Parts: sequence; structure tokens; C-alpha cells
Amino acid sequence: MTLTGRGGAVVVFSCTLLGALIGGLFGLRSAQGVLFVAGCLLAVSMTRRTDLLTLVVSPPLLFFLVSLLSAVTGSIGEKSLLVSVAVTLAAKLTSSVPWLFLGAVLVVLIAVPRGLPANLRELRARVAADNPFRGRTALGTRRRGRTDEDDDPVRWDEGGPGRLPAAKAPSPED
Repeated sequence: MTLTGRGGAVVVFSCTLLGALIGGLFGLRSAQGVLFVAGCLLAVSMTRRTDLLTLVVSPPLLFFLVSLLSAVTGSIGEKSLLVSVAVTLAAKLTSSVPWLFLGAVLVVLIAVPRGLPANLRELRARVAADNPFRGRTALGTRRRGRTDEDDDPVRWDEGGPGRLPAAKAPSPED
């Protein structure tokens, strides 16, 4: 069974959320971090090779989102919700740095031999192919037989959002 990149992110999110719930209910401070690392290992080992790049960038954001959700739900009913959420979130993130770092590093270390460099090369090739300025040198001169039409992809003489249409020449009927 393999997961897509989104499926792997759901696994990491679910494990981290389960850890936050267990930690909140039973007072186990490290439950969120331990289950976050377990979710990262499970997700990176089950995610398709072509989707590893999506998974590699997701764990820190997912950990932050679960921590934010936990801080908001834990601060409901406090005198100042915003201050309580900010303090709880800051405390949670600073105490969980080792778990966050361990999970993110393990995901990268496992993803590299599974095909992450190939995903990066493919992304780089797609970005280069979609670049509207390809074929230009650093000084802005043309290369590879480009025409003058290709020099400026933006046409300032055409009307657009926030621009008045180009002045129209008077017709004989005017």
C-alpha cells in the first residue's frame, strides 16, 4: 500500500493530533512529539516516490497547526483568549523543538535514498521550462534566435486591470 503526498501529510497530522489528545488527557507532555516522529516515519516509508517532495516540506507546518489547534482549544474560557493562545503556543513549540527537529530530519534522511533528489531535479526542470525570461542573459540581451515579440511578455499598450484602454484614433464618423 502506498500513499500520495497528501495522504502522507494526513498520516503525520493524524498521529500528531492523536498525540496532542493523549498528552492533554493523560498529562503526557512528550506524547505529541513521540507520535509526531512515529507518524513522520510511517508516512515517509509509505509515500510514493514521486510525492516525496510534498511530504518533506509538510511536517513542520503540520506540527505547528496541531499545536495551534491544541492551544486554541485549551485556552477556551480563559480571560484573554489571544494572550493565552500565544503563551501556550510559544511554550508548546519551544518545549517540542527536539521532537520537531528529529521528525523533520528523519523524513529528509529517509526520503533522499527513496528518490527525493530526482523529485527536485524534475521540479527544477519544470520551473525552468515555465520561465518567461529563459533565453535572456544577465544583461538582458537576447539569445537563441528570439524575436522582438518575445522580448517583453507584458504588453503595456493593451488595457488591463487598473489601466485605461489605449487611445483610439478618431474615426471619420466622429
